[in-house]
Amino acid sequence: MIWFIILFIPGLTSGDTCSCRTPNQYELLCCNPDNLGNVVRINGNDNRQKYIICPSTLLTQCNPFSSCNDVLVHNSSASSGYYDVNLSNGSVITVYCDMDGNNCDGEGGWIRVAQLNMSEPGATCPPGLTLQNYNNIDHSLCGRSSYGCNSTFFSTYGLNYTKVCGKVRGYQFGSIDAFLFTDIDSTYVEGISITYGSNPRQHIWTYVAGEDDFEAGGDDCPCNNGSSSVVPYFVGNDYYCE
Repeated sequence: MIWFIILFIPGLTSGDTCSCRTPNQYELLCCNPDNLGNVVRINGNDNRQKYIICPSTLLTQCNPFSSCNDVLVHNSSASSGYYDVNLSNGSVITVYCDMDGNNCDGEGGWIRVAQLNMSEPGATCPPGLTLQNYNNIDHSLCGRSSYGCNSTFFSTYGLNYTKVCGKVRGYQFGSIDAFLFTDIDSTYVEGISITYGSNPRQHIWTYVAGEDDFEAGGDDCPCNNGSSSVVPYFVGNDYYCE
C-alpha cells in the first residue's frame, strides 16, 4: 500500500498541477529580447504583411525562465514555491519548485512532478489507485484493488529531464514476494515501480518488499545471504529492498 510519494526532476519538466496558457502572437514576438525596441514584419493569414512594434523593455507577462533551476540562477535566494516556466512551444505552466533540495540532493532547482501524501487532510487517491482503510493506521492509503498491478500516471508535459529523485513509503499487507517476474509490463515486484514511457515502459527505480530479513528464499530481498531472489535485468542496481 502506498502512503507517501513525492517525485522531483531537475532542469526541464512540470509540476503536479498545470496552469497552461498559450501566448498571443504579440507576446511571442515581443518577449524575444532580440525584438525589443524594433518593428517586426510578419505575414498575416491573408498573405498581407503586418508590422508589430515591440516596446524597448520586456512586457510584464514575459517570463524568462524555462525551469526551476533558471529561477534559482537568476535569484539565488528564491524560496520553494510555485513559479511560471516556459515550454518550448511558447506555453507557460505553473510548477512547484524545490529551491533548497531537502527532498533531493541538498541542492535546489528541482521541479515537482508528483505528490501523494495520504496523511494530509482531504487527500485522495489519484486515478488508477484504490482507497484502502485499516484499523491500525490513522489515515487512508492508496493501493491496488486486487492481485496484480495498479498504476497511476503523472505527466511531465513532454519536457526533457536527466534525473529523478524523491521519497516513497509503503505498508505491508498479507504475504509478500519481492521480485516475481522478469517482464517490466508484468507484476514483476511486490512494491512500487517507477517507470516512464510505454511499450515497453522504461525503468527508473523500484521499491521492493521482501518476506524476511534473514531468510534466503526467492521471496526475500536479493541482498540476503544466499538469497535465490533474481533481480530483473531491467532493474539493475536501481532498487531498494527491505
